[in-house]
Amino acid sequence: MMTSLPTILASSPPRTLRKPSTPQTPNSDQTRTAPLNNISPSKTHLCLTLPQTILCSPVLASTSPFTSISDQSTGKIDLESILITIDNFFNKYPFFVAGCTFIYLVVYPAAIFYLRKYKPITAINAFRKLKSQPDSQLLDIRDDKTLASLASPSLKFLGKSSVQVPYSEEDESGFVKRVKGGFSDPENTLVCVLDNFDGNSMKVAELLVENGFKEAYYIKGGARGKNGWLAIQEELLPPPVHMYTAKNAKSSSNNESSIVGTEN
Repeated sequence: MMTSLPTILASSPPRTLRKPSTPQTPNSDQTRTAPLNNISPSKTHLCLTLPQTILCSPVLASTSPFTSISDQSTGKIDLESILITIDNFFNKYPFFVAGCTFIYLVVYPAAIFYLRKYKPITAINAFRKLKSQPDSQLLDIRDDKTLASLASPSLKFLGKSSVQVPYSEEDESGFVKRVKGGFSDPENTLVCVLDNFDGNSMKVAELLVENGFKEAYYIKGGARGKNGWLAIQEELLPPPVHMYTAKNAKSSSNNESSIVGTEN
């Protein structure tokens, strides 16, 4: 039995047409605050702990020599870990450590010693320097009582004279002024400092260099010390530059004049 087309159309339910939905535009205030609101606490925590995560990574912990030098529970430094780390570094780079040690203990002190302008000198080398260099002079810093018992070396044989200025630690500025007054050109003068021993001669040599002298040498052993001027003068120094006591000063001056005449 066939059904007519109007009957089928009448029996089907009616269909309603829907309008296409338009996208809603968000509010400007919501747009501004959206990035702040969308950040989750987990992302914030991740950003804050990222450096800690990198530092505590097992890869860096295995390759870094400074693994753990402090106890995280107490916050105190673990000395045993520090010593182990240093020992491992020395074992890993022995030539580097040896080179740094050699530079620090040998090269650096030697460079400082040879570059500074005040140096030690033996009595025989001081005499040779006084003899060979025209700008060299002898400075005797012993006190008046010591000079009265043991006179300064006479340098008339070399065409020079010893400058006698007693050193006073309480009046260093006055001492420097008196020393400069005894030399015509301190900036171009090389000074050999003579003390009773060698207690203050090093201080004086450094003081003179700091105050404008060209160079300063402190005689090791001084006048009376071991290998000092008196100890070597009989064997190594000519008689005109010998040091004599007050009793022998007159006879030494006569011997000096005769020797100088012979040399001329």
